[in-house]
Amino acid sequence: MSTSPRRGRRLLLLALVVTLAAGGVLVFLQGARATARVKAANRDTAIDAVTGSVVVDAEGGFKELKSESAGKVVTANLRPGTHFRKGDVLVQLDTTELDRQISETRRKYEADKARARLLLENNPERKVAEERLATARRLFELGNAPEEEVKGLQRALDEIDRRLRLTEFDDRKGDADFKVAMEALELQRERMRVTAPFDGTIHNTGALTWEGALINAGQPVALVFSRKRIVIAKISEESFGRVKLGQGARIRLLTYGTQNFDATVSELLPAADDAQRFTVYLDVKADPELLRPLSTGEVTITVDTVPDQIMVLRRSLFDGNKVLVVRDGRVERRTLEVGYVSLNNAQVKRGLAVGELVIVDQLEEFREGQRVKVEVTF
Repeated sequence: MSTSPRRGRRLLLLALVVTLAAGGVLVFLQGARATARVKAANRDTAIDAVTGSVVVDAEGGFKELKSESAGKVVTANLRPGTHFRKGDVLVQLDTTELDRQISETRRKYEADKARARLLLENNPERKVAEERLATARRLFELGNAPEEEVKGLQRALDEIDRRLRLTEFDDRKGDADFKVAMEALELQRERMRVTAPFDGTIHNTGALTWEGALINAGQPVALVFSRKRIVIAKISEESFGRVKLGQGARIRLLTYGTQNFDATVSELLPAADDAQRFTVYLDVKADPELLRPLSTGEVTITVDTVPDQIMVLRRSLFDGNKVLVVRDGRVERRTLEVGYVSLNNAQVKRGLAVGELVIVDQLEEFREGQRVKVEVTF
């Protein structure tokens, strides 16, 4: 009789332990359940789009600037990444000797000019010859001087006038020679500085020369690129016929992850490349600083739109037309009829209802029938 109550208490204790253990296992299993990031299917505008790859380039590509003259570098404004304006002096050579030549040429010209002016204005030799000729003529008219003397004095005056005309000619020629010489010297001076051919930026390689360096004519001094950008898209042959000027587009560059930039089709090239892809130029609405040369990415060009359609994220699709749906805490594999596919979204024509939760990340981590927790993203 005494053993029966003890046995009952033992059975009750055993049942309590089993219950607690089962609850612990259940809590453990629930805690260990994987979490799936999901997004509810919603209604939005479906976009029929042509996709392709894009590359960003600077207008004219990278340009190697060269010095037209030899000399010693006294200024080098070539810090990597520095912006410059068209006409800015990037490299200046020492012009000390050239400046001396310019000053000497100007000094000699001005001295020759002053000498010619003295000869041509109130020339004393001609004035004396003219007075002698006038006196001889008066004497000849009075019969007190021979005609031969008058003729001789006239020839002397003519010779002086001839020399003065030559001096005047030489003076005009000197003006022209001085102008040509100064233009040549100024051109030489101009060639002793390297100026920016456009608004641009110094390449990351920076300077190819430095202050104090001795350089030769034709030597590269800097690598630069324009601040104007060209965004080039490559479109497959079968899709190119649907692309038209003025169509809207969105580009995504690898540099910026999921950030998108609005664009417009601005030019179509009629010839395909070796891979049978056609070239499309895009006008991108973005600060050129964000469009780094040689950046790559992808483009979606909108060719048609259909409003009020069931939509899912493009990245939730696998094998072209399949998604993983979480229903009542379990993963369900679903085959869809997919319509338009754009850069980020895909149209669902059949196989999914608005509000159903579709897994959007790490699809390879889940299998059909698996129990999961959900984390809803918007």
